[in-house]
Amino acid sequence: MSEITIPTPRGINLAGTFVNPVDAKDRAVIFSHSFLADRHSGEHFDRLAAAYRAAGFATLEFDYSGCGTSDNDVITLKHQIEDLHSASSWLAEQGFTRQLLHAHSFGTLPALKACPEPVETMVLTSLVAGPLTIPWDLILDSSQLDDLEKLGHAQIPDDTCPAREHFVISRQTLLDLSLNKTEDLFANVQVPLLIIHDMDDEVRGLIELTQEAFPLLRDGSHVEITRDYSFGLGEGAEFLRSLSVEWANRLIPTR
Repeated sequence: MSEITIPTPRGINLAGTFVNPVDAKDRAVIFSHSFLADRHSGEHFDRLAAAYRAAGFATLEFDYSGCGTSDNDVITLKHQIEDLHSASSWLAEQGFTRQLLHAHSFGTLPALKACPEPVETMVLTSLVAGPLTIPWDLILDSSQLDDLEKLGHAQIPDDTCPAREHFVISRQTLLDLSLNKTEDLFANVQVPLLIIHDMDDEVRGLIELTQEAFPLLRDGSHVEITRDYSFGLGEGAEFLRSLSVEWANRLIPTR
């Protein structure tokens, strides 16, 4: 296991964890975490990474800028797209030119928009495939809403990473999360996708968005919907691991 630093063109350094099993050759999985999270995704990505490595893939878990132990930054989709390109390029420079991108929830937005060239397929859980109505007035407190209005940015306490006191969001952040056009999200995607939704995604309206995106999916894509598990509650872990690893080995076989 190696703790690495990945530079970005705008001068921000990203922190990541890279693990290269002896049988990985040129295959690797890169993870894209959700909003106000970090590379571990509540240990969810750590467990998935171990399963991918057991199947012969190297793994890269990294913190987007402004998250985890990466450099401070305002969290925006534009920054995350550049971050993801930088992380994918770093992997390719190490010889891992056949990549799978595994993204969760709002981490699927930069995954789709970036779609780095070395990525041959994606596994997208709780995909956000279009616009969402998000009640920000119920999520953010009055002082944060005031800061967004007056200063253009606000701080949100981070209680997941001891090294970070807060995240910084802007008005653009809120637009990035809620006002996405389905056609724009899929415009650059030229690889087959495995999309996995759980029981909670139906309540959030995510399954309906994915259904509307069906005509835009590349041939060979597959949508799996399970109403037996809530991944957020830690349910269905083996189901998710098996589905993801089987897809990885089929789409990016050893050679």
